[in-house]
Amino acid sequence: MTLLSGRRDDEQSPVREPKGDGDVPPLARRPVFALAAAVAALLLLVSNRFGYAGDELYFIVAGGHPDWSYADQPPLLPLLSHALDVVSGGSLVALRAPSALMAAAGVVIAALVARELGGRRGAQVLTAAACALAPITLQSGHLFITNSVDVFLATLSCWLLVRWVRLRDDRLLLATAAVVAVELQVKYLAVAFWAMVFAGALLFGPRELLRRPKLWIGVLLIAVVTAPALVWQAGHDWPQLTMSEVIADEVAEAGEGGIRMVPAVLASAGILGLVLLVHGLVRLIGSPRLRPYRFLGWAWVGLVVVYALSGGRGYYAASYLVVLWAAAAVDLQDRHVLRRARWRWWVAAPLTVLSLALIPLMLPLYPRDKLADTSDGVSMETVGWPEMADTVDGIYRARPATERRNTVIMTDRYEQAAALDRYGPSRKLPPVYSGHRAYWYFDHPADTTRHVIYVGADADYLDRFFGTVRKVGEVDNGLGVPNINQGMSIWWCDDPRRPWAELWPEFKHMAAVTNRGEPLAE
Repeated sequence: MTLLSGRRDDEQSPVREPKGDGDVPPLARRPVFALAAAVAALLLLVSNRFGYAGDELYFIVAGGHPDWSYADQPPLLPLLSHALDVVSGGSLVALRAPSALMAAAGVVIAALVARELGGRRGAQVLTAAACALAPITLQSGHLFITNSVDVFLATLSCWLLVRWVRLRDDRLLLATAAVVAVELQVKYLAVAFWAMVFAGALLFGPRELLRRPKLWIGVLLIAVVTAPALVWQAGHDWPQLTMSEVIADEVAEAGEGGIRMVPAVLASAGILGLVLLVHGLVRLIGSPRLRPYRFLGWAWVGLVVVYALSGGRGYYAASYLVVLWAAAAVDLQDRHVLRRARWRWWVAAPLTVLSLALIPLMLPLYPRDKLADTSDGVSMETVGWPEMADTVDGIYRARPATERRNTVIMTDRYEQAAALDRYGPSRKLPPVYSGHRAYWYFDHPADTTRHVIYVGADADYLDRFFGTVRKVGEVDNGLGVPNINQGMSIWWCDDPRRPWAELWPEFKHMAAVTNRGEPLAE
């Protein structure tokens, strides 16, 4: 049984493996590039709305503290973000433009994957459309975050691997290794996928992949490129492992662990992508025509299981959906029932219309003052940073000049610290510190510091470090948007209980202390 019935498996002979580009269908350039251009144009159009995401601010600041690694991630995104910010003079559009272009390039690569599997014009366009309309593409293409680069590189590595299966050109293995080496400078997620690929090849073939010398040369290349970050991690007690535990706890608290992760994976595919995902997985695993690529279907299943058991986020596995989409599209192109134009219309049109209707839920295509009425959780976290800085500025200016000279700002979360680092200098605010994640490693207050404006946490936590703790305000984004900062407490803290060099190790935390403080006293 398949999602969309047609010819039976026993009527379909295994696919013949073409050995040259002349043996595969030509790329459907016009429709595929048109889809890619539409994705790029749409993402660039909304790239200046509404403000920075917390991670974007964090990467910009972290890149100003260059290192071989960071407590919670590899070094590439912070370095790129800081460089883009410096070169562009702080342009939000310039920062996000690479994400838009990578999303568009991913659409083209999706079509190329379908082409490698034998997909003709219709299959290529269908695969490209699924990629173009998927939330994993549009949402990661809107912001410049780790997922933006990871999804593109994962898609690229899948195309190179599928191409190797067809051509057996081992230079493709070296190219794939280069892509994965870069990917591991963005996130470490590729390790799980490639472990599943190797296991799938061992169990289902092609075992020949594991015997290729250039594969292991590529693995050595990856190890060399990744070694500096791993040495840094080892020298700092492997904070990335602690970060994985924190993510698992957050996933569990959100009720998205285990089998409950699957809906998040499916949601990342979108409507058209979901239909192709299910059908493609069934056909990739069970169809004799796609037998050479069967190991990729099982690798994806294994990846989902690994993340479900380890507490990974749902979208982690969505980075590798392109092979499933392409397998579905290629299988459907030869089915008698779908060769008729009427059937293609009735199947494709509703799915496409519904997918298009979801775009306003994924991207900020509405006025800023309507944000609170939407379900766009991504955009909700891009507002309120300047307003938070204004509130902290008002608290700071209200203190006597003698106190301001010995005052710093601290925050519970790294996003808040990054925002105040971004918007504080124009307001002449004092230095900003945080014990959260990589921020703890950047610096700590001088021992002459006697007063702290602390954003976030709660009184019980702060009483451990200061003789006096008093609530003096709350964060308000002015839009009523229920994001992580809205309503967060701001504290005035006096008299550190010990020298800062002794206190600072106790401020170190990978998980946020709290998202809300006590209500502001009347």
